[in-house]
Amino acid sequence: MRKGVFVLLVTLIVFSFGCVFASSEMEIPDTIRVKMPDGRIEKIDMDTYLYSVVQSEMGLYYRASGMKNGERVPLEALKAQAVASRSYAVYNMLHAGADAKFDVTSTTSSQVYKEGNTIDGLVKQAVDETSGQVIMYDGEVACAYFFSTSGGHTEASENVWYAALPYLRGVEDKYEIEVDGNSSWEVTYTASEIENKFPEIGELEKIKIIERSENDRVIELKIVGSDASKVLLKNGIRTSLGSVKLKSQWFDVEFDGKEVVFTGKGFGHGIGMSQNGAIGMALEGFAYDEILEWYYTDVDILGFQKKPSSRRKVDKEEKNEEIIEEPKEDVIGEEEEIVIEPKPMLERLTAFCTTNWLLKLI
Repeated sequence: MRKGVFVLLVTLIVFSFGCVFASSEMEIPDTIRVKMPDGRIEKIDMDTYLYSVVQSEMGLYYRASGMKNGERVPLEALKAQAVASRSYAVYNMLHAGADAKFDVTSTTSSQVYKEGNTIDGLVKQAVDETSGQVIMYDGEVACAYFFSTSGGHTEASENVWYAALPYLRGVEDKYEIEVDGNSSWEVTYTASEIENKFPEIGELEKIKIIERSENDRVIELKIVGSDASKVLLKNGIRTSLGSVKLKSQWFDVEFDGKEVVFTGKGFGHGIGMSQNGAIGMALEGFAYDEILEWYYTDVDILGFQKKPSSRRKVDKEEKNEEIIEEPKEDVIGEEEEIVIEPKPMLERLTAFCTTNWLLKLI
């Protein structure tokens, strides 16, 4: 009896080690299916796709406030963008579904890919030197969102959309370069513009902030009219008022009876990596892995071998996770929701194989 139990135990331990090894390996797809603006589906080599995406999304030059001319985006910032963009692409491939005809679009609804553009040598170097690397959290590829400018602090995912992902937390962005028109801004709507967007409210009487996130972004805005009121939530604030004009959820608002003036900070949804923050960190001497590990909380980079840092790490502030907020009735909010996938069966089998109760049978 004891011999049989011993054989069973050895078999399970060997299988367990096999599970652990298998779960630590991942093969990055060689190609990706991209939906073009004219509806075509193109199957593109992954690194070729990333050459265009990194160049289109990060750009080749930056110009901070006070600079007369633009300067080259540092290599480490381009590398950070390459790994983030690869991770975003692979995440979408893994979650596309069996019946999906494409993995990503070539527009800002996914990542910008442009056919036939001449690729800069530094961009190619950034992609080639990080080839195959992706951001991982708890054994899964991370959905590595990125955006232009935070204004000083990034945001937690549940304060823009509705799912709280543990690696998409709000962090201080103190190295971000200041960019005119993005780091701080002011935009004006006439009362009639607001009334035309929400005709059911009648004449605009008041607009006020009801709730802010712990990172100071507006997550509930109330528009009061003579006939009705409208409540806008989270990213629905920008999508309703215009996400290009209203650059972020980080703002104050005033209404003088004729005009609504928004005064704010940052450009984009604020989740994940700030591109101008990545440039600022690279200029301060941070390596691309340090940049990624700052903006994405508690992650690892698959395929990356750690090297001694040339400078100290930034000390992160601890953040408490927020409860997921459900959308309310008769309010406008962003429909997109990030879904947290369950752990794969292989990982659960690994845990089962290594439980302590087997040892008690010997």
